[in-house]
Amino acid sequence: MQQDSGFDEFSVGINAYRVMAPEARAVGVRTHQLRFDNLGAESAGAVSSRVAEDFLTASRLRAPDREGVLSASDYFGDTMVTTLAQLDDDPVPAHQRVELPPSVPATMELGEALMRRRSVRGYSGDPVAAAELATVLRLADGVTAEADIELLRGGRETYRFRTAPSGGGLFPVALHVVALDVGGLDMGVYRYQPVRDVLVREGGQADVDRVLDAFTTPGTAISFDTAAALVVMVASPWRSMRKYGPRGLRFVLHETGCITQNLHLAVTSLGLGSTDCASFVDDRLHAALGIDGVLRAAVHAVVLGRLE
Repeated sequence: MQQDSGFDEFSVGINAYRVMAPEARAVGVRTHQLRFDNLGAESAGAVSSRVAEDFLTASRLRAPDREGVLSASDYFGDTMVTTLAQLDDDPVPAHQRVELPPSVPATMELGEALMRRRSVRGYSGDPVAAAELATVLRLADGVTAEADIELLRGGRETYRFRTAPSGGGLFPVALHVVALDVGGLDMGVYRYQPVRDVLVREGGQADVDRVLDAFTTPGTAISFDTAAALVVMVASPWRSMRKYGPRGLRFVLHETGCITQNLHLAVTSLGLGSTDCASFVDDRLHAALGIDGVLRAAVHAVVLGRLE
């Protein structure tokens, strides 16, 4: 190779090299890494899609928040007080109603449950008892207390409190249970009705198969075939957004996280295992659950089973 003034072409090439990320507009399949590498590099009129960040900015609270104050004031009148007192107290047809057995003791001390909690992705394949599932559901988002509220026009309404905090007491998150191997409970899809403390049967084995087909996590990562149940959190965002606007969706996600942690701690206290799993194809899961994906949408899921 020809030498010149003590350096060669190799030296120039190596010293001049740096990683260049292609512009997002020039790539058909844009990975999340590619979008990250292009942050701040968008040219005028060619801004890439950043909908997650758009949500954060759209749900910011700004002062003065006159719209928010007016929207919230509606919730202190007798009409809305009565409405909130009746939340989730819908009658359940007898042919869909499944009574839950009494809970089993969950006596593990809170500190120990927090220290022991781990994501468990493999299970023994043995069934979980219906009483154990009932305990998990009640501790995750069950009714724990009631209080009478005086109405301005006279009379009272009864408010109910649950294990998980909820913005404005609106409880926009419902638990849908996919029973895979629960002793005393037919395989199927159910909805937990916390006010009446019952399961509402909403689908059979064919619907269970459709739900499982919506999850993209391979069996080598989470053992769905040996799990006992799947709990899907289904949100009704406008229940919160009617009062709080776009910021209400933040409260929906807060509540989902609180319910999820309650669920994991309950599972741990019973000597069972669980793991989070949000790797589902939304449209498939919504179709399997019979929801539209906007007014009611799946926001998270937890898999649980007996320890190996």
